[in-house]
Amino acid sequence: MGTFEQFDQELREQLPSVIEEALSAEANDKIYSIAFVTTDDYYGFYVASDHDTENNPHNIWEFFEWKQAIYPKFLYQTVVEIVESSPIDFTKRSDEKWNFGQQLMGLLNKHIQSLQSEVFEKHGYQKEDILFFMTMSDGDYMDELLVESVKLFNQSETIEKYQISLE
Repeated sequence: MGTFEQFDQELREQLPSVIEEALSAEANDKIYSIAFVTTDDYYGFYVASDHDTENNPHNIWEFFEWKQAIYPKFLYQTVVEIVESSPIDFTKRSDEKWNFGQQLMGLLNKHIQSLQSEVFEKHGYQKEDILFFMTMSDGDYMDELLVESVKLFNQSETIEKYQISLE
């Protein structure tokens, strides 16, 4: 699947500006979490963020209620092209579908880890202040992707800081 290379390149080039956009959103409270949310058939991603408020218990399991969202074209169109060129049946649960999600998760992790500290510092954050994860808006692997990506994308200190339950 040659298009994974294109997605890899676009993540390298465009992910920093997407994260900066999320961190600079107008809000009175600090952002504590950024999610990459896909559909149950991996038909593109959007990026959601949640704010740290006194009334917010940092419940990433309720990401569907978050108000802040960004819809970068490359996170949609490029992923759609990968899905459409794949022989995998994305309408049902399978090892191939899970492996596809793991490939996407691996690419996201690679580029989250390579984000420069300046992306965060210019908005008053440290990279470790933000809890990153990937999930589905609904569907077969919603919980599995969320749990695995939290563990993969973040340092244990960040997970502990927000007392995230992965069960």
